[in-house]
Amino acid sequence: MGVPARLSLAALLAVALTSSSLAPVYADLGWLVRVLGGIVVVVGSGALARAAGLPPLLQPVAMVLGHGAYVLVVFASSTLDYGLLPTTETFRLLDGTLGQGLRDVELLGPPVPSSPGLVLLAVLGTGAIAVTVLICAVILRRVAVAGLPLLLLFAIASAVLPDGLGLLPFVLGAVGWLGLLLAEGSDRASRWGAPLPAATRSAAEAGLGRVSRRIGMAALGVAVVVPAVLPGLDGGWLGSGSGTGQGGGARTTTTYNPITRLAGQLRLPEPQTLLTYRAKDAKYLRLTTLDVFDEASGWSSSELSGDLGEDAVQRGIPTPVGQSAIGTRRVQTEITISDQLGGPWLPVPFPPSDIDIQGPWIWDAEAETAFSTRTQVSEVDEPYVVDATPVEPTPALLRAVSDVPEEIRQTYAQPPAVSDYVRELVARTTAGQSSDYDRVVALQALFRNPANGFRYDDEAATPGINAPDALENFLRGRVGFCEQYSSAMAAMARALGIPARVAVGFVPGRSLGGDRFEVTTDDAHAWPEVWFAGAGWVRFEPTPRDGEVLTPTYSTPAVEPDPAAGPSAAPAPTSSAAPGSPGNTEALDRGEPGSSAVTPGAGSRGDGGLSPAWLVTPALMLLAAAPALLAAGRRRARWRTPGPLTAWSLLQDDAEDVGHRWRPADSPRAATEHLLSSWKLSPATTAALHRLTAAVEQARYARPTGTGPKVGVGSSGVGGGAQALRRDVSRVRAGLLAAAGRRARWRARVLPSSSLRWAALRLGNATTGWLDRGERIRSGLRRRVLRHRPMGAHRAS
Repeated sequence: MGVPARLSLAALLAVALTSSSLAPVYADLGWLVRVLGGIVVVVGSGALARAAGLPPLLQPVAMVLGHGAYVLVVFASSTLDYGLLPTTETFRLLDGTLGQGLRDVELLGPPVPSSPGLVLLAVLGTGAIAVTVLICAVILRRVAVAGLPLLLLFAIASAVLPDGLGLLPFVLGAVGWLGLLLAEGSDRASRWGAPLPAATRSAAEAGLGRVSRRIGMAALGVAVVVPAVLPGLDGGWLGSGSGTGQGGGARTTTTYNPITRLAGQLRLPEPQTLLTYRAKDAKYLRLTTLDVFDEASGWSSSELSGDLGEDAVQRGIPTPVGQSAIGTRRVQTEITISDQLGGPWLPVPFPPSDIDIQGPWIWDAEAETAFSTRTQVSEVDEPYVVDATPVEPTPALLRAVSDVPEEIRQTYAQPPAVSDYVRELVARTTAGQSSDYDRVVALQALFRNPANGFRYDDEAATPGINAPDALENFLRGRVGFCEQYSSAMAAMARALGIPARVAVGFVPGRSLGGDRFEVTTDDAHAWPEVWFAGAGWVRFEPTPRDGEVLTPTYSTPAVEPDPAAGPSAAPAPTSSAAPGSPGNTEALDRGEPGSSAVTPGAGSRGDGGLSPAWLVTPALMLLAAAPALLAAGRRRARWRTPGPLTAWSLLQDDAEDVGHRWRPADSPRAATEHLLSSWKLSPATTAALHRLTAAVEQARYARPTGTGPKVGVGSSGVGGGAQALRRDVSRVRAGLLAAAGRRARWRARVLPSSSLRWAALRLGNATTGWLDRGERIRSGLRRRVLRHRPMGAHRAS
């Protein structure tokens, strides 16, 4: 096989392995065959171009044309004349597929489905990477530079995942690039110097093979270690571990920002039906809530968390925190999802009390969101029924003064950093209001009152929530859509220290007659929610979207209340367990003070069986203690051969463990002086160190016993007996630990570098030894095959 062919196959393997970085981005492997097929076509087109004698300048053109033909056949074969020739309809179909893929990129977040548009983008991207790698490696012979496009493929996939790609894709990509380097290095080494005889060449090739394998093992070791120390590379095998495995235990999900999807839905050229529902009256349907606000990056959601055993929606929905037994009514809604609605959130009327649905759906009680880490809402084939108990508060209840629980205040009421303009506008708007409820109503009226000049426009060019100073820009420009209005009002409420968040979902939609309603992409909506004791989270409507949003009656009081009524007119809220308190599972890994740091299910299973934590915790403890146990075992084993040399080697390890730079070329006396000049040791430790130095000098340089005058090493000799040596080594070790800092002491005890270095050397030698044995076996088999080949076959070769 020629050198270009070997490099082409190595490039094919490198790009294919690096494309594994796409696996965490997609929800399934529907993209894999088409992506790998495109890479094979690019490599094959380059090989055919070389075989046809095309000059190097035209070979990339042949690769691009081959890949383009592959794209036409795979994604638009039905529009080709005679199955080969593209038509106008072909390019129209490809343009539509590509446009849909670009829209999905804007709207969706990982893991995304293997839709035609998204797979087409992956095929085009990996094809371009393959062409670039072949140009660098095969045409220009700059194999090292070929790692840059491979790194680009890895970086692009990593950029869309908030917790990184994980270890396995990085290692696979590194192995692919290493194979490409070894293929080029073998060719370069074969061209060094004069030709060698067959026997000498076999020996030289075996030596080069051993060297290259050892270099490869070292490089692969670096590839394994780098993700653990490099910021942005997650330590898991495939991302953050928010996977979709089976069984009990905690499940978390990191999803794309729903408000970004909302903005894209409102701007679609034609509305698409997302769901239909049956109910006695129209109602809002909520997907999820956003609780984190930053002026520069806008609103986002904390990580959703829950346990399939404890928090499955089939086990019932707990009463929202802060909601007491006030006037509510139970309503039932039957919802049918279309395949146009994506994402992991289940749309439900708020607040639900029961959700009758099949599948692995979890209820996050703090975000009050039904979600799944194992499926998408578009995969819900059957209608599901939700029983809800909507809150019907009165202004009197909402005006009632009551303390806000600390966990609610810490998570939802911390005043954000806003500009002076926003702070002054909030103060002017709420001036003279005596209760939090009246202040919130005043904020809503600021946006709803036509005299203030705010207007609704879903094509507004005003910067949205995801830009610096966006809040002030919106309040000055006074034009936007529900994204800006809900975000602004919730942020302004928090500026007053009032608990607020943003909910994302849908307005009621249009009636289809009777009790049936249809919700389309035009009905995507966001609204602020404010927490009040006794009512829980209460919806407000600042968006001036007349005719499409329903302004709650409690948010527009007709008359001022009678001050004489006082707070006592409102029913007192009933007590309820706060999130994170014993016996309550509502605080689910949100990270707020007072909540457990362990997600529900981490220490128990819904089926009552033995928790995996009982097995994982001892294993982790044993793994953490392994280096210290290894050091203790080595120390015990080495003292089985007592003597000054053993004592001196242990002293060297102890010095290195506390961070001392031991110079191998130093004599024992020079090493002692260097140690004493570097560390402040006590007189007793210094004396013990001098005794060890004298003992090792005598062992190294004195005349052997029996050939001259006796030099005693017993209890009366220079070094003393074995027990004296052990006492001196222990005394010096204790002195070094006492002189070292606290961090160095812990590192020397828990992660002794000398034992770790010894273990790495033994493992490397064992690995290369096994590789050398495999090479000898392969060479022996090869010699046997050549020895038994017919003479004619030798001549033909």
